[in-house]
Amino acid sequence: MSAAARILVEATPLALQGYHRAGAWRYCLELLRHLPAVAPAEWRLQPFFHFFRRRHLAGMRSALELAGHDAPVLSRWHPRLVRALGWPIERLAGPVDLFHGAFDRLPRCRRAARVLTVHDLAFRRAPEGLPPQWVAELEATVPPSVAAADRILAVSEFTRRDLIERLGADPERVHVAHHGVGPEMRPPADPERDADLLRRRFGLEPGYLLQLGTLQPNKNIEGLCAAYQILRRRGCKRPLVLAGGPGWMFEPMWRRIVARGDDRGVVRLGYVADEDVPLLYGSCAAFALVSRLEGFGIPVLEAMACGAPVVAADACSLPEVAGDAALLAPPDDPAAIAAALERAAEPGPERERLRAAGRRRAAGFTWRRSAEAHVEVYRLALADAADRR
Repeated sequence: MSAAARILVEATPLALQGYHRAGAWRYCLELLRHLPAVAPAEWRLQPFFHFFRRRHLAGMRSALELAGHDAPVLSRWHPRLVRALGWPIERLAGPVDLFHGAFDRLPRCRRAARVLTVHDLAFRRAPEGLPPQWVAELEATVPPSVAAADRILAVSEFTRRDLIERLGADPERVHVAHHGVGPEMRPPADPERDADLLRRRFGLEPGYLLQLGTLQPNKNIEGLCAAYQILRRRGCKRPLVLAGGPGWMFEPMWRRIVARGDDRGVVRLGYVADEDVPLLYGSCAAFALVSRLEGFGIPVLEAMACGAPVVAADACSLPEVAGDAALLAPPDDPAAIAAALERAAEPGPERERLRAAGRRRAAGFTWRRSAEAHVEVYRLALADAADRR
């Protein structure tokens, strides 16, 4: 039997529209959804929201309903002000046994155990791909949070290595908890019905090339569009579909794509509803995620689970996630990306091999398993905090 413990899990992105369906949003939602089933009954798990305002209420309520939680802890104070004043989490939320900073940063904790999830170190690896004010904010907050944490959760071995090599984290205190993929991601049960839905909702025919995710520089949208133009010059008639809303630095990125003429044949769908995501994955000829930097890369697993052959970059965390179930290409080589897309989309043995291998690969990543790894790290952090007292 475990001792009683009050555990706060930061859930701020769930209330923010700009995060909807992004990796951080999905991680937080699934963690809150699955933790209660695997955590000791004596633990009281509550989502915590920083800098909460009335405009965030609808997003929070919707997400917490999906996650099955109804007792959030809200702070109206901005984290920067809290840091400047030196307030501990206990001043904002009362007695806390463990605080989980699920998004790269930790508040000051007086007695609470401190667990930190780090998704990536983009601000160190590729600061030119982020707004300068974000880089400054992350430089000011992430390294001190890493130093203060009792235990650190990295979302991949790639991020774990970065934490150790770039921020000097203690290897014995950095643990990996991979993301998962949910049961709603599955191959089409009725391809004819799905084809009809696809036409009515998006005006698309099955057999397009797909990229799904927030459109921002780290996703290498420019490289993917350049690769697609190579395919068009070879006679490819399939459209390249970009599903996802604009992210940081989108406008200058898209202007460069248009100036080169690399937007020809590209269809932008914008944000898509959750219920349409499996439809888009399951109806594509091939899915591509050729990012220069990912902490994990959930869309790779989602696409695989839905039966799509996948092309991924041979960089960052993506080979770790994809294993041998995807075709890999250098993110800075449009010709190699084009060749991989051509192989993946062409009907035949290679495409069927990728589809079968992808489904097997995705089945090994579940959110329940991720939640179980979190619980084990929480136990270690609670023991660390007890030793300090």
